[in-house]
This record gives sequence, structure tokens and C-alpha cells, in this order.
Amino acid sequence: MDTILTAALPSSAVEKAEGISPEAFDEIVRLHQKRVYRVLWVLLKDADAADTLTQECFLRAYRNLASFRGECSVETWLLRIAVNLARDHHKSRRISFWKRLVGLENDNGYADQMASPQASPERALLAREELDAVRDAMKSLSQQQRTVFLLRFAEEMSLSEIAAVLDLKVGSVKAQLSRALSKLRKVMKEQQWR
Repeated sequence: MDTILTAALPSSAVEKAEGISPEAFDEIVRLHQKRVYRVLWVLLKDADAADTLTQECFLRAYRNLASFRGECSVETWLLRIAVNLARDHHKSRRISFWKRLVGLENDNGYADQMASPQASPERALLAREELDAVRDAMKSLSQQQRTVFLLRFAEEMSLSEIAAVLDLKVGSVKAQLSRALSKLRKVMKEQQWR
């Protein structure tokens, strides 16, 4: 169990994490908020949604603090909540897409393209094309493979950390990562990007 959590709890409550003070929970938020946000942003590519779900993650964690058994670190527990929130967000967006497609829901908003400062037009174009190719290739991955890939390479998490966050065995994480890399290589090769 994380030292901040154990230090914030009376000894009788360490096993169940009951009785934590709001001040102690504020410290947990302060320590883990940036990483939870980064993971959500990497998974969603939407700053507003990542911000909202980061708040929801800590709200759920606080409400369910008594269910924290200490079998993993607090950070792993929080990231597991965040990944589950991202999955739920993707599911609801998919449902919303189909509703809009058949006319059950009206949505006139589209995501704005954000302009970035450019060193040179040629370099910017090549970088954008390469980034677009990687994004397109990532669309070929399953949700599980994409999540494992992003946690491994964007968040630089170890395989055991990813396994804990996703509630999988390390062997399953290795298999998902291997499949993701193979699929990405194949798609990138087809698109002539190496």
C-alpha cells in the first residue's frame, strides 16, 4: 500500500482504507492527478474529456475508498479506474455515433484541428503525414491492444504495471502488445511508412 495512504490512515483502517480524512485524500489527488490525466488524454485524445474523467476518477475513488484492499498500489488502483472510465466513454461515444447516424441524436459539433508551431513547412508536413499514418494504423488495433500499446509506450509503464491496471496476467499483456506491434508494422508497411 502506498506510504501516503498508510500514513494518512489510522492503523486500524489500513487494511480497508476506511476513515481517510479529506486532507489525506487531497494529497493522494495531488500526487497522482497528472498521471491519471495523461493516461486518459492518451486514451481519449480529448483534453476536455480527459479533464472531466480525471475528476470522475478521483470522485469514484473517494466514494469507493472502503473497497480498496491494498492488493495493488493506490496509483495502480486509480489508473484501473481511469482505464475503465475511458472504456465507458468510448462505448457511449460509439452509441452516440450510431444514434447520430440514424438521426436519433443531433450533433453539429466537430473536433477542431489544433494548429501547432512549425519549424519548416516541409518538416511539418512530413511529421503530420507520419503522425496521421500512425493514428490510422492504430485504428486497426482492438481497444485492448491500443490500450496496452499506449500504456506501454506513451506512459512507459512496465508490463506488470499494465497487467495490474487492466486486471490481466502479464502473459496476456505481452501477447496483446506483441499482436499490436505486429499489426502496426504490417499496416505501416502497407502504407509504406517504416
